[in-house]
Amino acid sequence: MAIIQSEDGYLTFAIQSDVNNPDVLLPRIDEYIDLLNEAELANSLINRHGLVSNSDVQGIFVETKPNKFGMILGPEFNPLIYRGQNNDYVFMPTSQRYELADGQERIRHSIDWIKKQEFLKLISNTPYCTRTQNFRVLNYNYEVDLEAVAKHYNYQSDYLDITRNIMVAYFFAYTYLDRVKNQVLPIEDFDKYSPTLYVGNLKELYAAVPESVQKIGFQPMLRPKVQQAMSINVSQNADTIKGLFKKIELPKSPIVARNIYSQFEGGKFIFPSDYMSRCAVQIREHGTLQEEMIEKYCDETGTDRNWLRGEYRKMGFELISQSWDIPEQAKYMINREIDEFIIPYFNSSIIYRGVKREAVKSC
Repeated sequence: MAIIQSEDGYLTFAIQSDVNNPDVLLPRIDEYIDLLNEAELANSLINRHGLVSNSDVQGIFVETKPNKFGMILGPEFNPLIYRGQNNDYVFMPTSQRYELADGQERIRHSIDWIKKQEFLKLISNTPYCTRTQNFRVLNYNYEVDLEAVAKHYNYQSDYLDITRNIMVAYFFAYTYLDRVKNQVLPIEDFDKYSPTLYVGNLKELYAAVPESVQKIGFQPMLRPKVQQAMSINVSQNADTIKGLFKKIELPKSPIVARNIYSQFEGGKFIFPSDYMSRCAVQIREHGTLQEEMIEKYCDETGTDRNWLRGEYRKMGFELISQSWDIPEQAKYMINREIDEFIIPYFNSSIIYRGVKREAVKSC
Protein backbone atom coordinates (compact mmCIF):
# COMPACT_ATOMS: atom_id res chain seq x y z
CA MET A 1 0.00 0.00 0.00
CA ALA A 2 1.62 3.25 -1.15
CA ILE A 3 -0.90 5.59 0.53
CA ILE A 4 0.08 6.23 4.12
CA GLN A 5 -0.47 8.86 6.79
CA SER A 6 2.45 11.17 7.43
CA GLU A 7 3.55 12.59 10.77
CA ASP A 8 1.63 15.83 10.15
CA GLY A 9 -1.63 13.89 9.87
CA TYR A 10 -2.04 14.23 6.09
CA LEU A 11 -2.08 11.42 3.59
CA THR A 12 1.07 10.96 1.56
CA PHE A 13 2.37 8.68 -1.17
CA ALA A 14 5.38 6.42 -0.63
CA ILE A 15 6.71 3.37 -2.46
CA GLN A 16 9.36 1.94 -0.20
CA SER A 17 12.68 0.58 -1.45
CA ASP A 18 13.00 -3.19 -1.53
CA VAL A 19 15.40 -4.11 1.25
CA ASN A 20 16.32 -7.23 -0.71
CA ASN A 21 17.16 -5.17 -3.81
CA PRO A 22 18.58 -1.86 -2.55
CA ASP A 23 20.33 -1.13 -5.85
CA VAL A 24 17.09 -0.97 -7.86
CA LEU A 25 16.61 2.58 -9.16
CA LEU A 26 14.17 4.52 -11.30
CA PRO A 27 15.08 4.84 -14.99
CA ARG A 28 16.78 8.01 -16.16
CA ILE A 29 15.34 9.69 -19.25
CA ASP A 30 17.76 7.85 -21.56
CA GLU A 31 16.75 4.52 -20.01
CA TYR A 32 13.09 5.42 -20.35
CA ILE A 33 13.63 6.27 -24.04
CA ASP A 34 15.23 2.84 -24.49
CA LEU A 35 11.98 1.20 -23.34
CA LEU A 36 9.95 2.82 -26.13
CA ASN A 37 8.81 1.00 -29.26
CA GLU A 38 9.47 2.06 -32.82
CA ALA A 39 6.66 4.13 -34.39
CA GLU A 40 5.25 1.22 -36.41
CA LEU A 41 4.71 -0.70 -33.15
CA ALA A 42 3.64 2.33 -31.15
CA ASN A 43 0.55 0.71 -29.62
CA SER A 44 2.14 -2.63 -28.80
CA LEU A 45 1.98 -3.59 -25.13
CA ILE A 46 5.21 -5.59 -25.55
CA ASN A 47 8.46 -3.77 -26.26
CA ARG A 48 11.63 -5.00 -27.96
CA HIS A 49 13.07 -6.14 -24.63
CA GLY A 50 10.08 -8.46 -24.15
CA LEU A 51 8.66 -6.36 -21.32
CA VAL A 52 4.86 -6.33 -21.04
CA SER A 53 2.85 -3.25 -20.09
CA ASN A 54 -0.64 -3.04 -18.64
CA SER A 55 -3.11 -1.28 -20.94
CA ASP A 56 -4.43 0.63 -17.90
CA VAL A 57 -1.05 2.25 -17.23
CA GLN A 58 -1.24 6.03 -17.63
CA GLY A 59 2.36 6.90 -16.83
CA ILE A 60 5.72 5.83 -15.47
CA PHE A 61 7.94 7.21 -12.70
CA VAL A 62 11.36 8.38 -13.89
CA GLU A 63 14.44 9.97 -12.36
CA THR A 64 14.48 13.66 -13.25
CA LYS A 65 17.67 14.50 -11.38
CA PRO A 66 19.63 12.85 -8.53
CA ASN A 67 17.22 11.90 -5.73
CA LYS A 68 14.23 13.44 -7.56
CA PHE A 69 11.43 11.77 -9.51
CA GLY A 70 8.78 12.88 -11.96
CA MET A 71 6.28 11.18 -14.24
CA ILE A 72 5.92 10.81 -17.98
CA LEU A 73 2.29 10.27 -18.91
CA GLY A 74 0.85 8.14 -21.68
CA PRO A 75 1.01 4.45 -22.66
CA GLU A 76 4.28 3.08 -21.34
CA PHE A 77 5.95 1.99 -24.60
CA ASN A 78 4.32 4.38 -27.09
CA PRO A 79 6.86 6.95 -28.42
CA LEU A 80 4.39 9.23 -30.22
CA ILE A 81 3.79 12.82 -29.14
CA TYR A 82 1.35 15.34 -30.60
CA ARG A 83 0.80 19.07 -30.89
CA GLY A 84 -2.32 20.71 -32.30
CA GLN A 85 -2.27 24.27 -33.65
CA ASN A 86 -5.03 26.21 -35.38
CA ASN A 87 -2.43 27.50 -37.88
CA ASP A 88 1.05 26.49 -39.00
CA TYR A 89 2.85 28.74 -36.54
CA VAL A 90 6.58 28.61 -35.87
CA PHE A 91 7.72 26.58 -32.87
CA MET A 92 8.65 29.67 -30.87
CA PRO A 93 8.34 29.74 -27.06
CA THR A 94 6.25 32.52 -25.57
CA SER A 95 9.33 33.84 -23.74
CA GLN A 96 10.84 34.84 -27.10
CA ARG A 97 7.78 36.51 -28.66
CA TYR A 98 8.87 40.03 -27.77
CA GLU A 99 10.77 42.74 -29.69
CA LEU A 100 12.73 43.92 -26.67
CA ALA A 101 14.39 46.82 -28.49
CA ASP A 102 10.96 48.44 -28.62
CA GLY A 103 10.08 50.25 -25.40
CA GLN A 104 6.45 49.17 -25.32
CA GLU A 105 7.42 45.56 -25.97
CA ARG A 106 9.96 45.77 -23.14
CA ILE A 107 7.20 46.97 -20.82
CA ARG A 108 4.87 44.16 -21.94
CA HIS A 109 7.66 41.60 -21.44
CA SER A 110 8.41 42.93 -17.96
CA ILE A 111 4.77 42.78 -16.88
CA ASP A 112 4.37 39.22 -18.17
CA TRP A 113 7.62 38.20 -16.43
CA ILE A 114 6.64 39.83 -13.12
CA LYS A 115 3.15 38.31 -13.13
CA LYS A 116 4.67 34.88 -13.77
CA GLN A 117 7.06 35.26 -10.80
CA GLU A 118 4.18 36.33 -8.57
CA PHE A 119 2.25 33.23 -9.66
CA LEU A 120 5.21 30.89 -9.06
CA LYS A 121 5.90 32.37 -5.63
CA LEU A 122 2.29 31.72 -4.67
CA ILE A 123 2.41 28.12 -5.95
CA SER A 124 5.57 27.33 -4.00
CA ASN A 125 3.69 28.11 -0.77
CA THR A 126 0.63 25.99 -1.53
CA PRO A 127 0.11 22.36 -0.51
CA TYR A 128 0.70 21.50 -4.20
CA CYS A 129 4.40 22.01 -3.42
CA THR A 130 4.70 21.72 0.35
CA ARG A 131 2.91 18.37 0.53
CA THR A 132 3.90 16.68 -2.72
CA GLN A 133 7.62 17.31 -2.19
CA ASN A 134 7.38 14.65 0.52
CA PHE A 135 5.98 12.03 -1.88
CA ARG A 136 8.52 9.26 -2.26
CA VAL A 137 9.26 6.50 -4.76
CA LEU A 138 12.16 4.28 -3.71
CA ASN A 139 14.83 6.80 -2.62
CA TYR A 140 13.48 9.68 -4.68
CA ASN A 141 11.32 12.64 -3.64
CA TYR A 142 8.88 14.41 -5.95
CA GLU A 143 9.75 17.83 -7.31
CA VAL A 144 7.19 20.13 -8.90
CA ASP A 145 8.45 21.63 -12.16
CA LEU A 146 7.36 25.24 -11.68
CA GLU A 147 8.32 26.26 -15.23
CA ALA A 148 6.01 23.55 -16.54
CA VAL A 149 3.19 24.68 -14.27
CA ALA A 150 3.59 28.26 -15.49
CA LYS A 151 3.36 27.08 -19.11
CA HIS A 152 0.26 24.98 -18.42
CA TYR A 153 -1.43 28.04 -16.94
CA ASN A 154 -0.55 30.30 -19.89
CA TYR A 155 2.43 32.26 -18.58
CA GLN A 156 5.52 32.98 -20.68
CA SER A 157 7.96 30.08 -20.84
CA ASP A 158 10.83 28.50 -22.77
CA TYR A 159 8.67 25.40 -23.11
CA LEU A 160 6.33 24.28 -25.87
CA ASP A 161 3.38 22.11 -24.85
CA ILE A 162 2.92 18.68 -26.38
CA THR A 163 0.57 15.86 -25.41
CA ARG A 164 0.48 12.07 -25.46
CA ASN A 165 -3.25 12.19 -26.32
CA ILE A 166 -4.07 12.79 -29.98
CA MET A 167 -7.63 13.94 -29.20
CA VAL A 168 -6.27 16.69 -26.95
CA ALA A 169 -4.11 17.82 -29.87
CA TYR A 170 -7.19 17.82 -32.13
CA PHE A 171 -9.00 20.05 -29.64
CA PHE A 172 -6.27 22.69 -29.80
CA ALA A 173 -6.15 22.42 -33.60
CA TYR A 174 -9.88 23.04 -34.00
CA THR A 175 -10.43 25.84 -31.47
CA TYR A 176 -9.37 29.46 -30.94
CA LEU A 177 -9.50 31.96 -28.10
CA ASP A 178 -12.11 34.67 -28.55
CA ARG A 179 -10.42 37.50 -26.65
CA VAL A 180 -13.60 39.60 -26.47
CA LYS A 181 -15.61 36.80 -24.83
CA ASN A 182 -12.47 35.38 -23.16
CA GLN A 183 -13.67 31.96 -24.24
CA VAL A 184 -12.29 29.08 -26.31
CA LEU A 185 -14.61 28.43 -29.26
CA PRO A 186 -14.73 26.01 -32.22
CA ILE A 187 -13.34 27.34 -35.50
CA GLU A 188 -15.91 28.53 -38.03
CA ASP A 189 -13.75 30.78 -40.24
CA PHE A 190 -11.42 28.47 -42.16
CA ASP A 191 -10.06 31.34 -44.26
CA LYS A 192 -8.46 32.63 -41.07
CA TYR A 193 -7.52 29.30 -39.47
CA SER A 194 -5.94 26.12 -40.81
CA PRO A 195 -6.08 23.21 -38.29
CA THR A 196 -2.71 21.46 -38.15
CA LEU A 197 -1.57 18.35 -36.32
CA TYR A 198 2.11 17.70 -35.62
CA VAL A 199 3.20 14.14 -34.84
CA GLY A 200 6.60 13.53 -33.28
CA ASN A 201 8.57 10.63 -31.87
CA LEU A 202 10.25 10.90 -28.47
CA LYS A 203 13.00 8.49 -29.55
CA GLU A 204 13.91 10.63 -32.57
CA LEU A 205 13.61 13.88 -30.62
CA TYR A 206 15.86 12.65 -27.84
CA ALA A 207 18.43 11.32 -30.30
CA ALA A 208 18.62 14.68 -32.11
CA VAL A 209 18.30 17.21 -29.27
CA PRO A 210 18.46 15.41 -25.90
CA GLU A 211 18.95 18.68 -24.01
CA SER A 212 15.55 19.91 -25.20
CA VAL A 213 13.52 17.03 -23.81
CA GLN A 214 12.03 17.97 -20.48
CA LYS A 215 10.65 15.21 -18.27
CA ILE A 216 7.36 16.95 -17.78
CA GLY A 217 4.36 14.78 -17.26
CA PHE A 218 1.82 15.07 -14.51
CA GLN A 219 2.22 18.12 -12.30
CA PRO A 220 0.14 17.98 -9.10
CA MET A 221 -2.75 19.99 -10.54
CA LEU A 222 -5.68 18.79 -12.60
CA ARG A 223 -5.03 20.67 -15.85
CA PRO A 224 -1.76 18.93 -16.89
CA LYS A 225 -3.28 15.61 -15.84
CA VAL A 226 -6.32 15.80 -18.10
CA GLN A 227 -4.24 17.13 -20.99
CA GLN A 228 -1.66 14.30 -20.65
CA ALA A 229 0.75 17.17 -21.01
CA MET A 230 4.48 17.19 -21.54
CA SER A 231 6.75 19.96 -22.77
CA ILE A 232 9.93 20.39 -24.75
CA ASN A 233 12.40 23.21 -24.34
CA VAL A 234 12.44 25.16 -27.61
CA SER A 235 14.49 28.15 -26.47
CA GLN A 236 17.19 26.72 -28.77
CA ASN A 237 17.02 24.46 -31.84
CA ALA A 238 13.38 25.39 -32.51
CA ASP A 239 13.67 24.88 -36.28
CA THR A 240 15.40 21.53 -35.81
CA ILE A 241 12.72 20.43 -33.38
CA LYS A 242 9.87 21.46 -35.68
CA GLY A 243 11.54 19.55 -38.52
CA LEU A 244 11.33 16.36 -36.47
CA PHE A 245 7.53 16.57 -36.39
CA LYS A 246 5.39 15.34 -39.27
CA LYS A 247 2.91 18.07 -40.21
CA ILE A 248 -0.61 16.97 -41.11
CA GLU A 249 -3.11 19.48 -42.48
CA LEU A 250 -6.49 18.56 -41.01
CA PRO A 251 -9.88 18.87 -42.79
CA LYS A 252 -11.27 22.40 -42.77
CA SER A 253 -14.65 21.35 -41.51
CA PRO A 254 -16.90 23.26 -39.09
CA ILE A 255 -18.73 20.00 -38.39
CA VAL A 256 -15.50 18.34 -37.24
CA ALA A 257 -14.63 21.42 -35.17
CA ARG A 258 -18.01 21.44 -33.42
CA ASN A 259 -17.92 17.68 -32.79
CA ILE A 260 -14.47 17.81 -31.17
CA TYR A 261 -15.47 20.89 -29.17
CA SER A 262 -18.55 19.08 -27.95
CA GLN A 263 -16.60 15.93 -26.99
CA PHE A 264 -14.62 18.04 -24.53
CA GLU A 265 -17.76 19.92 -23.43
CA GLY A 266 -16.42 23.21 -24.75
CA GLY A 267 -13.07 22.78 -23.03
CA LYS A 268 -14.42 21.77 -19.63
CA PHE A 269 -12.38 18.54 -19.73
CA ILE A 270 -9.28 20.36 -21.01
CA PHE A 271 -9.38 23.32 -18.63
CA PRO A 272 -10.78 22.07 -15.31
CA SER A 273 -11.63 24.78 -12.83
CA ASP A 274 -8.97 23.97 -10.25
CA TYR A 275 -7.63 26.51 -7.75
CA MET A 276 -4.50 27.23 -9.81
CA SER A 277 -6.43 28.19 -12.94
CA ARG A 278 -8.47 30.73 -10.98
CA CYS A 279 -5.31 32.06 -9.33
CA ALA A 280 -3.52 32.37 -12.67
CA VAL A 281 -6.31 34.53 -14.10
CA GLN A 282 -6.62 36.65 -10.97
CA ILE A 283 -2.91 37.45 -10.79
CA ARG A 284 -2.64 38.12 -14.53
CA GLU A 285 -5.58 40.55 -14.54
CA HIS A 286 -4.96 42.31 -11.22
CA GLY A 287 -3.85 45.94 -11.44
CA THR A 288 -0.87 45.57 -9.11
CA LEU A 289 2.82 44.70 -9.50
CA GLN A 290 5.05 43.55 -6.65
CA GLU A 291 8.08 45.72 -5.93
CA GLU A 292 10.21 42.65 -5.17
CA MET A 293 9.64 41.24 -8.65
CA ILE A 294 10.23 44.61 -10.34
CA GLU A 295 13.65 44.74 -8.66
CA LYS A 296 14.46 41.20 -9.77
CA TYR A 297 13.46 41.94 -13.34
CA CYS A 298 15.59 45.10 -13.50
CA ASP A 299 18.58 43.31 -11.95
CA GLU A 300 18.35 40.39 -14.40
CA THR A 301 17.74 42.45 -17.55
CA GLY A 302 19.60 45.69 -16.80
CA THR A 303 16.40 47.72 -17.30
CA ASP A 304 16.20 51.22 -15.80
CA ARG A 305 13.98 50.75 -12.76
CA ASN A 306 12.93 54.40 -12.47
CA TRP A 307 11.81 54.49 -16.11
CA LEU A 308 9.94 51.21 -15.69
CA ARG A 309 8.15 52.29 -12.53
CA GLY A 310 7.12 55.54 -14.20
CA GLU A 311 5.66 53.63 -17.15
CA TYR A 312 3.74 51.29 -14.83
CA ARG A 313 2.18 54.24 -13.01
CA LYS A 314 1.15 55.80 -16.33
CA MET A 315 -0.63 52.53 -17.13
CA GLY A 316 -2.48 52.64 -13.81
CA PHE A 317 -0.65 49.87 -11.98
CA GLU A 318 -0.30 50.08 -8.22
CA LEU A 319 3.17 49.05 -7.03
CA ILE A 320 2.90 47.05 -3.81
CA SER A 321 5.19 45.38 -1.29
CA GLN A 322 2.97 42.49 -0.17
CA SER A 323 2.84 39.10 -1.87
CA TRP A 324 -0.20 37.05 -2.75
CA ASP A 325 -1.40 34.93 0.13
CA ILE A 326 -3.39 31.71 0.29
CA PRO A 327 -6.73 31.88 2.09
CA GLU A 328 -7.44 29.08 4.52
CA GLN A 329 -10.43 28.01 2.44
CA ALA A 330 -8.16 27.66 -0.58
CA LYS A 331 -5.69 25.52 1.40
CA TYR A 332 -8.58 23.30 2.43
CA MET A 333 -9.68 22.92 -1.20
CA ILE A 334 -6.16 22.08 -2.38
CA ASN A 335 -5.66 19.55 0.39
CA ARG A 336 -8.94 17.86 -0.60
CA GLU A 337 -7.81 17.82 -4.23
CA ILE A 338 -4.54 16.16 -3.24
CA ASP A 339 -6.30 13.58 -1.05
CA GLU A 340 -9.14 12.78 -3.44
CA PHE A 341 -7.48 13.06 -6.87
CA ILE A 342 -3.70 13.39 -6.84
CA ILE A 343 -2.66 10.68 -4.39
CA PRO A 344 -5.16 8.12 -5.77
CA TYR A 345 -3.89 8.93 -9.29
CA PHE A 346 -0.28 8.30 -8.27
CA ASN A 347 -1.36 5.07 -6.60
CA SER A 348 -3.59 3.60 -9.29
CA SER A 349 -2.30 4.89 -12.61
CA ILE A 350 1.47 5.43 -12.48
CA ILE A 351 3.95 2.57 -12.28
CA TYR A 352 7.66 2.25 -11.68
CA ARG A 353 9.92 -0.08 -13.58
CA GLY A 354 13.17 -0.46 -11.70
CA VAL A 355 16.61 -0.61 -13.28
CA LYS A 356 19.93 -1.77 -11.96
CA ARG A 357 22.23 0.96 -13.13
CA GLU A 358 25.33 -1.25 -13.25
CA ALA A 359 23.72 -3.58 -15.79
CA VAL A 360 21.56 -0.86 -17.40
CA LYS A 361 18.73 -3.29 -17.93
CA SER A 362 15.21 -3.60 -16.66
CA CYS A 363 14.46 -5.81 -13.69
